[in-house]
Amino acid sequence: MSGQGNPQLMATGQLGRAEVMNVRVTGSSIQSGGAPPEQVCVFELMVYLDNTPPFPAEVRKRVPIYALANIQPGQAVVAVRVDPADHSRVGIDFSVEPPSVRLAQTPGKISAQEVLERGDSCEAVIVQSQPLGVKSSVSGLDMYAFLLTVLVPGQAPYQIQVGNPVPPEAAPLLFPGSRLPAKVMPGSPNNVVINWQSALSGHGGGY
Repeated sequence: MSGQGNPQLMATGQLGRAEVMNVRVTGSSIQSGGAPPEQVCVFELMVYLDNTPPFPAEVRKRVPIYALANIQPGQAVVAVRVDPADHSRVGIDFSVEPPSVRLAQTPGKISAQEVLERGDSCEAVIVQSQPLGVKSSVSGLDMYAFLLTVLVPGQAPYQIQVGNPVPPEAAPLLFPGSRLPAKVMPGSPNNVVINWQSALSGHGGGY
């Protein structure tokens, strides 16, 4: 656990982003002069750096008491500074916005392109979507988290949560109820990729 009050780490550490998984409020609070009181908290983070597998970290950080309500575990994302030589040294940097990072390739994982090339045709209806702030390790496109209703011919509809890369020109199609052509990997119903090329060219999925 590190990062609190470390000027060198804040100045020279590699900039990354982190999901706040949990916040533990300690019994310590600090107030300097007329500044708002600050609560010492322990943040449990999942840290993302460019081309690096995500890793957990714990960071002790002082936070103004009035700001604690805005940090919701499971939803909040913060910028972090990480010692490139020692990933156990992590500090939260509230002075900058969390950057977009490029995900590391996962050995043996089927890529979105493979699903599009080898998968069976289906349709996907967007229930919810939100940007993840990370980029695909293969295409470099922005990744989005989707809640989809998947429609496979001859099968009952089902819902899944999945991450898909999204080209910028497809942004107008990201709305609830948007029905899009997709591919599903045979024997792997949760491995669904939206076929943006087909959607944007006006073929399939009701377009």
